[in-house]
Amino acid sequence: MGKTGNPRRLRARILLLQLGIVLGTVLLVSLVVMRVEIHRVEEMAFDRVETAASELAGLQAVQQGMVSTDPVARVAPIASMATAVSGVYYVTIADMDGIRVAHQDPGQIGQPVSSEHEDIRQGGTFRGIEQGPLGLTLRVKEPIYHQGQVVGTVSVGVLQSTVRANLAEVVWGFAPWIILAAGIGTIGAGLASRAVYRIYGVAPEQVGSLLQAHQAVLFSIDEGVLGVDREGTVTLVNREARRLLDLPEQVVGQPMQAVLDSGVVQLLRSESPQAEMTQTVLSGERVLIATRREALVGDNRYGRTLTVQDRTELENTLRELRGQKSLTDTLRAQAHEFTNQLHLVSGLLSIGEIEEATEQIQRYAGTSGAHSDRPVEDPMLAAICNAQLAVAREAGVELRIHPGTSTKVGWKADEDVATVTSNLLSNAIEAAGDGGVVSMRINAGVTGVRIEVKDSGPGIDPDQLPALLRMGYSSKLKPGVAAHSRGIGLTLVDRIITRRQGVLRVERADLGGAHIVAAWPERVTPRRGTVSENGGTLESDD
Repeated sequence: MGKTGNPRRLRARILLLQLGIVLGTVLLVSLVVMRVEIHRVEEMAFDRVETAASELAGLQAVQQGMVSTDPVARVAPIASMATAVSGVYYVTIADMDGIRVAHQDPGQIGQPVSSEHEDIRQGGTFRGIEQGPLGLTLRVKEPIYHQGQVVGTVSVGVLQSTVRANLAEVVWGFAPWIILAAGIGTIGAGLASRAVYRIYGVAPEQVGSLLQAHQAVLFSIDEGVLGVDREGTVTLVNREARRLLDLPEQVVGQPMQAVLDSGVVQLLRSESPQAEMTQTVLSGERVLIATRREALVGDNRYGRTLTVQDRTELENTLRELRGQKSLTDTLRAQAHEFTNQLHLVSGLLSIGEIEEATEQIQRYAGTSGAHSDRPVEDPMLAAICNAQLAVAREAGVELRIHPGTSTKVGWKADEDVATVTSNLLSNAIEAAGDGGVVSMRINAGVTGVRIEVKDSGPGIDPDQLPALLRMGYSSKLKPGVAAHSRGIGLTLVDRIITRRQGVLRVERADLGGAHIVAAWPERVTPRRGTVSENGGTLESDD
């Protein structure tokens, strides 16, 4: 599998990654909390300062003191008391000339204010952070009114350093919780690292190699493999399954009913014990051998798997082989019969019965020459007709090729024509039985194909028409015959007709049995008709 690296270094990397995530998350949360807390503490400080400034500016004693002859004597004590009561750092009151009449430092009384008060004297207010003699302060400035006129200003503030000192106390208050969270996260990361180090007995550095091996095995086998979970979602599919089931590239994660044929979906959903047996299913026009199994891990069921193999070519080969065997048996029987006829003619000639011998020869020639060696011009159709003639003779059925059968010059039968003709003739011969009659007519050319097959059998009940087109259904099913061995022919015919946008019609034949007409255009054209259960056009007259 190749080198997988140092397990200890890999474990250390995983642990460091987890620790980085945990500690980084704790640090980020702490920064966010501190930012929120700074904003909250500053807002509280501003509210306290603003309250003190508003109350001072609204005191009647302050307002009257500012217009008295000695404002310092009357206002300074009030400002000093407000500073002590409100807990602010300073309270400064200035007259309209910007001269302090109250200050926490008595030596500053009578001196100009250190910040701009012009807007305040015009009736404005200020709330913000400014640089003062002792550093940055959070301050609020308010005008002082007396009888509707601004007579002075008041400025109240606290040092930002004092606010930050109070914030530090808050931070230290929840710091142990941050440290505890980081510690718990570190311990959890270590435990998680040990827990994930081995997954089903496999170290993490081996997971990639095992996945490659899994993919190599899955895509190298000849059979198609499909997996679905308990909800019916496709979880696994290899290249062969995608080809056999005609699936799109992006099929994993799709509901199985959206991408699979109804017969395959029914097999995957079935709870019957017989569903575990090898089945024959139809996907599109492809005959498949399917094996369904439960996907188990221990005693837990995680879904189901389906293994499929292509049987279409095998079915075609077996059908041709059966035709050749039937033809061989028929030729052997005809050779034996011909030998007997020669002995008979020889005996008649030996006793001088020339007229009787001649009549016997003509009678035998007429019987043997009822059908030409090539009933139709197309080689493929001719071979199918000759094979079915042999099958019919073996079954005791008279197969008639309608004299109106014709194919245009240059037209060649494709696999669709061969499949439809073989299936319809096989069904008709089986339905007619010993002593029955089957008639076939084919007309084909550049405009399209029309195949008619009649038989003298029991016919088809109109109520059975939709069921006859379902995979696995057969009106000829007998006890002891596996269901998956029958019921494919008409379903396959219907799907070919659907793809070729043709018409499949069932009527009562003049021979007494079924009269089936399958026709489709050479080029795709819109058509009308009743859509069958499988999507084709189905008509019936009875």
